[in-house]
Amino acid sequence: KLYSHEEELHVVIILDASASMVSEEKFNRAQQLAAAFSTMALLGTERVSLFAGTSGGSTPATLQNCSGRSATRLVFDFLEGVSPAGDSTIDTAVASTLRVHRGRGIAIVLSDFLTTGDVSRSFNLLNSAGLEIFALQILGPNEIDPDVTGDVRLVDCETGRTLDVSSARDLLDLYHEHRQTQRDWMASQCRRRNGRFESVSSGDPLESILFETLLRRGWIR
Repeated sequence: KLYSHEEELHVVIILDASASMVSEEKFNRAQQLAAAFSTMALLGTERVSLFAGTSGGSTPATLQNCSGRSATRLVFDFLEGVSPAGDSTIDTAVASTLRVHRGRGIAIVLSDFLTTGDVSRSFNLLNSAGLEIFALQILGPNEIDPDVTGDVRLVDCETGRTLDVSSARDLLDLYHEHRQTQRDWMASQCRRRNGRFESVSSGDPLESILFETLLRRGWIR
């Protein structure tokens, strides 16, 4: 069961379906987590709505106000029908979600958060809408601990822009420092709004993420 300060939950799941989620099975893990969270909520007699953002400016794929055990098939069919593509930032997906969603509850945001968008503004919007923030960052194993040597060319999978780097060791030091800074900042942004943040690897088994990491962190009980 999902743990929240709200007594009656409307579980809103916002799924990052942009192109950056394609690599290293990140989107596949996000789909599985969305299915698991939805099932917990539906079996707990709570309502579930799902939103998946792909291209910026487009309306996200939606499945709203599901309830009851029988709705699990609707959720699974919806998630199986979403394919990652496009350049939608997570703040665009959140803004699109709030244009159609009404009601208090919790917002589970599943993303790699590798975005140029304004995440703090998105969290403000969710908090103002009466949604408790559960932000779950999903990174690939190579994004957590890159194995690079020599000269490197970095390619942005969404924009196609490239960056050539000749000193991999210096790059890795800066990368790890930046990733930890971003993780600490994201966690603090969630805490300031009475929310939660966790970062996991797409390479970890689903059971380990749910029943070790998230159970230990108090996300579920």
